[in-house]
Amino acid sequence: MGAITVIEAHATTGGNATSTIAAGFIPDAATAAPVCTKTIAGCEVMLAPDCNGTCGAKQFCTFDQGCTATCKPICDATCSDTEECYFPTPTTSACRQRQSFDAGTLTLSGTTTPVTLFPPYSFKGIDSGSLFNDGAELAVTATGAGAGAGYLGFTESFTATHVFRTEPSLDKLGISDIFGAGDVPIRWTAGQDDITVTATVIAVSGKAGTLTCKGDDTTGKFDLPRQAIKAVLATGDTLGSLTVAVTRNKVHSIYDLSTTGTVPDGDVQAVGWLDLATSSTETTSFAGCSNDQQVCDNACVDVSTNAHCGSCGNACASGDSCATDTCSGPAACNACFNTVSTGNGVCASAYAACTNDADCTVLKTCLAACTDATCQQTCVTAHPNSVTLYNMGPNCICSSGCPTECSAACQQ
Repeated sequence: MGAITVIEAHATTGGNATSTIAAGFIPDAATAAPVCTKTIAGCEVMLAPDCNGTCGAKQFCTFDQGCTATCKPICDATCSDTEECYFPTPTTSACRQRQSFDAGTLTLSGTTTPVTLFPPYSFKGIDSGSLFNDGAELAVTATGAGAGAGYLGFTESFTATHVFRTEPSLDKLGISDIFGAGDVPIRWTAGQDDITVTATVIAVSGKAGTLTCKGDDTTGKFDLPRQAIKAVLATGDTLGSLTVAVTRNKVHSIYDLSTTGTVPDGDVQAVGWLDLATSSTETTSFAGCSNDQQVCDNACVDVSTNAHCGSCGNACASGDSCATDTCSGPAACNACFNTVSTGNGVCASAYAACTNDADCTVLKTCLAACTDATCQQTCVTAHPNSVTLYNMGPNCICSSGCPTECSAACQQ
């Protein structure tokens, strides 16, 4: 299996493109490392292996071919630059001479800058523009693996994709589009190739994950599902930042290329396939609100203020103030008292206990008529056995019913 991809990437805000070339060949496609995902709202969410701390000191957690998390030994032999680490036995690591599987020297033509690559095909790329023009005819010539293992020589041509641009550009989306409750709208001029939307999700807690979705280029639109974004986040976590990359990809596949040679511990198939591809990617990142802010009317708002106390639009009444995301003061205390002291409120039974007792009811009426401390003491002296029953209601308000809303009154 082989793949040669000419890649163009640019920011949503414009500027120079960055171009790279990725080239790689493996002797047996069946040995490729598994990609383990779960499907959420039509998107593939990348899974991370979790061995629940069962791996030993010289083991690491990874997926097997069936996407089951398993502990595997670390190959820790000290090898030179021309060697690779391997396991001659299941528990012993050693070094052996590295044998490549490639297609020899690769020369790309039709690109804006001719490129020649040598195994192992390290290409740092350019940051001044794209290596291909819209729909350009490109060609790649390989000298072949020669005496080594890999593909025999070939010359193949392929057609480049068209540079991808969102319209309107993603950076014009509002913060509520990205961090709100709905799907994230992505729009572009329709084409005829393949569209892949990749989102990197970082939670406020620091947890990160990636999801990948397929779009239809001919429709010119895709709505990134909020459900898939939330699937990356832990329960109760919130979205901290989001990076969205939209890629238009065009692939030309060849299935009848000949191979040669042998490699250790692997099968070289007699006939291989090769993907020749070009891709254009637009990327943009969105930073969320800080920890003490929320998205309100497409803006980050401090929700510890009197205008937005604990949530968007939750304004405190005149004379009240916001404390620990809750309005506190006369109006908030009265409203909370009316709620918790009646019906099924948490303090309803405490107040009912006094109401249902004749002597406590008399004490309550006596205290309500007082305007000074002397009067209050007279009421208490006259009904000493009902004081504890009477205080059950106020104590409930201050301890659990409305401790923040009535904090000023409870401190008196």
